[in-house]
Amino acid sequence: AGRRRSRRRSMLVSVVSLLTLLALLFAPGDLRAASYDKKLEFKKAGILQCVNVDQQAALYGHRYQAPYPTPDWNDGVYSLLEDQTKRIYDLVKANSKEMNIQNLYSEGLPVDMKNYSTDVELVVYERGGLSPETVQAVNGIEGDEVVLNWLRDNPREDWSALSDNIKPIPRKRPVDGKLRVAFVFGEHGRELVSTEMGEFFLKVLAESSTETLLPLLNGDSKLVKEVLEALDNTVIHAVPCENKNGRRIVETKDEDDKNVYHIPQELLDTGRRKPPNQCQRANSRFIDPNRNWPAKWGNKPYDYQPWQEYPGPEPLSEPESRLMFRIMHAVEPQAVVNIHSGMFGMFMPPDYTPIMVNSADSLAQLRLQQYLNDKWLDGKCSTGGGGHSVGYVAYGTTNDFLRLGFQIPSTQTWEIFGNQKAEYYDCFSLLNPIGEAQLNEYLTRWTRLALEHISLLYKGLVPGIRSPEGVFSEEVAKLPNPNACGLTKNHIDAMDGLSDIALGRGNRSERLRFVEEAMENTAVLNMPTYKELFDKQNNVAEALAGGIHEEMGTQDIHGIPEEHGK
Repeated sequence: AGRRRSRRRSMLVSVVSLLTLLALLFAPGDLRAASYDKKLEFKKAGILQCVNVDQQAALYGHRYQAPYPTPDWNDGVYSLLEDQTKRIYDLVKANSKEMNIQNLYSEGLPVDMKNYSTDVELVVYERGGLSPETVQAVNGIEGDEVVLNWLRDNPREDWSALSDNIKPIPRKRPVDGKLRVAFVFGEHGRELVSTEMGEFFLKVLAESSTETLLPLLNGDSKLVKEVLEALDNTVIHAVPCENKNGRRIVETKDEDDKNVYHIPQELLDTGRRKPPNQCQRANSRFIDPNRNWPAKWGNKPYDYQPWQEYPGPEPLSEPESRLMFRIMHAVEPQAVVNIHSGMFGMFMPPDYTPIMVNSADSLAQLRLQQYLNDKWLDGKCSTGGGGHSVGYVAYGTTNDFLRLGFQIPSTQTWEIFGNQKAEYYDCFSLLNPIGEAQLNEYLTRWTRLALEHISLLYKGLVPGIRSPEGVFSEEVAKLPNPNACGLTKNHIDAMDGLSDIALGRGNRSERLRFVEEAMENTAVLNMPTYKELFDKQNNVAEALAGGIHEEMGTQDIHGIPEEHGK
């Protein structure tokens, strides 16, 4: 009897081990992610608790039941891309003294012997009239060869690992003239509210005057004066829709594949169905333009979602990212804002790690973000490092490269809407306000914020932009520390020390050393990649399989296809 009980226990253990093995090998990304204790690792690294998007509610939220709402392209709320683009051309034509528009074309890397191309509009606005320097810079935007030359001279492996060998792109244009700010809209096809804000924002700029801005900015005459002064001394470059081909898929029905150019085999091999057209995030060959940049390119996060964030066959393989590279290379903005939706937040690099950059320019922007958040968004916005605030890390993102490669001191991502109550495949209401009143509410709030953001940049409140590097201004020093994501005690110490220096508190030399030590001692946390976690699970699975084989005397079960674990 004892031998029978022992044999039953042995078989039970073996069955449990077998089930565990199968679960590991067939686990989707979310189950693999669950095997990594993120909270514990954050605690070990000293990351402070914050209010991130997982804990935030949108200003408006509602869960719709299937069939989910869809945009009515004829009701005047959301516009087809073609109609919106035509109106923008008309707007520029009516304001030709202060505005210019160019259409830029690019061909991406051929895949499977197929060429793939797209185009974007670049709108330039300079209040009071376009200067010869501005026109020269825009006319000097080079072709795809500037991207190809950079790729030839900069090894992919160095940028994917962010090794010590990476070399920033030298800046050529002066930074002591007019402020240059770039806004990018529509990087993801399904984020309709982003391109709507692009058109709304350009209209506000074209009509900017005391009379038009007073009602928009709640009658604040002092702020209106500051904004107009800033606009008089700023050149704004705007891309109304970066991902045109992805947007065209969103505008078609699911059974219509005329705008689907190519689906990578890696995505087909997942065995998961293609998302509905309204959920099209990537371009029309299903490559995410916001994962196609060189910084950490090719790494995949442990919770990798292939259909949403496939990085492409090579960095800068896509015409969308190549066009943005060419624009940034020629314009050399001092600040960039990339407008997205899906959450409610303002984020900064890095996206590839949950710990914020600990530098004076990043810390100043954190305080300014909190100020703008409280003033225009009722304090409901998450702020901080992109790799923490959004709830996941991302590799190969636009803004990470803009900061590291182009040395742009202010690169922010604004997530201007997110319906946290929406179902996963209800992409229209998940990512976009429903109805004209709600849409206008968001466009107005974020445009107000954008105008004051430009004003704060013009005032020199971000170190290194119209102000000395590495130090706070008195205005920033008087702002409170924010409850931002991705911070450690060293970030708080650095902010406090920089504030003391700006306000003349304590011994300046001692405070400078204190800040320097706080920045140097900031923790580093490298999150496990998809491959690392999968390899770890395979090791566990092999150990379990070996134990089962030894105990049960059965044939080896390693014949489970590897692709099921991907």
